[in-house]
Amino acid sequence: MVETGVDVSDTGHVKANAGSWAAVYILIAGFVLGTLALILGSVPLWIGTAVALVVGTGLGVASRIMEQAY
Repeated sequence: MVETGVDVSDTGHVKANAGSWAAVYILIAGFVLGTLALILGSVPLWIGTAVALVVGTGLGVASRIMEQAY
């Protein structure tokens, strides 16, 4: 087996890292904010939703979250 410097599980998949978990939590918070914004009709909450979704997506892409799928 070739040593790549990447943490690999017993199944051969790349293990999740802190960046991918942070992205997941930020995206969940964005969807919660979006739900509250829809219920309350609040523009600032919609803006917070957009920011959370963009930041979470960017962090997910930067941490290569899709390569960590099991």
